[in-house]
Amino acid sequence: MQGILGLLCLLWSVPGSFASWGDRSKIFQRCLSGCWRNNCTGRALERFDQQQPGYMVMLGWWCEEECKYGCMWRTVEQIQADPWAAVPQFYGKWPFVRVLGIQEPASVLFSILNGLGHVVMIGVFRRKVPSHAKMYSVVHWLAIVSINAWFWSAIFHTRDFLWTEKMDYFCATSLVVFQLFMWFTRFGGFKESAMFGALLAAVFSCHVYYLGFVKFDYGYNMMANVAVGQLNAFCWLGFAFKNVRQRRYMWKCIATILSINLLLLLELGDFPPIWWTFDAHSLWHAGTAPVVPLWYSFLIDESLYLLREAEEKDV
Repeated sequence: MQGILGLLCLLWSVPGSFASWGDRSKIFQRCLSGCWRNNCTGRALERFDQQQPGYMVMLGWWCEEECKYGCMWRTVEQIQADPWAAVPQFYGKWPFVRVLGIQEPASVLFSILNGLGHVVMIGVFRRKVPSHAKMYSVVHWLAIVSINAWFWSAIFHTRDFLWTEKMDYFCATSLVVFQLFMWFTRFGGFKESAMFGALLAAVFSCHVYYLGFVKFDYGYNMMANVAVGQLNAFCWLGFAFKNVRQRRYMWKCIATILSINLLLLLELGDFPPIWWTFDAHSLWHAGTAPVVPLWYSFLIDESLYLLREAEEKDV
């Protein structure tokens, strides 16, 4: 499930990186050059540095960035004077009203809620599943990988820099890869799972090295994650449909994956933020949060089933 989450986050990020016309408009460029000239040089810059709150400086809202933010809204205001004009994007992103320096507050809030969902549900899993159950360790690692991914998602939506973007992408990819590994461990023994895990780790390392040190290629990144993500969904759905008659709780696995894919419609139907706060991507994050408990409920049921099956063989 979380592998698909990471995949869709990537799908959302790619198109915006290639197309935006707000920052290329004459209105924005004239405003930006004037702002830099009047506020970001000499004594004007010194006054800005003295007046800018410390937390805004920590979040990277330097004079040049403040100029971009202010000119963005001036451009939107002038363009929106025409009721038929489309809302422009700037540097690949919709215009958002920031809150306490947070660039996309709704996406940050819902990313945190997703992360907290994993924190709460891994606690539930530990209370209900004995530590000697087959899937105990791998589910714990799923929680760690997921919490890490949602942490970097929140950081990225707080401030969009190249390094926060890369970390968000790499952690999303780790979810896709780990979910596939988790599916394999359901069937493979220790040696087989270790070999498969080593193979996936090598592929993931090459992927990160290429994007981090050779070329940050959005198109390649998307295609790679789509391929692994679709394999993921096919494997889990195939497993669930095959066993749903014998194990009724398999509906939870099916419902989780189908729900995630239905939420994809939010990503495909991208639209300007409602109240300059809630865009399609933030609503995608909001929609995925309630799915987290359902996924862990399935993992709890499956772990207990495997435990009972092992105990019956030992008798």
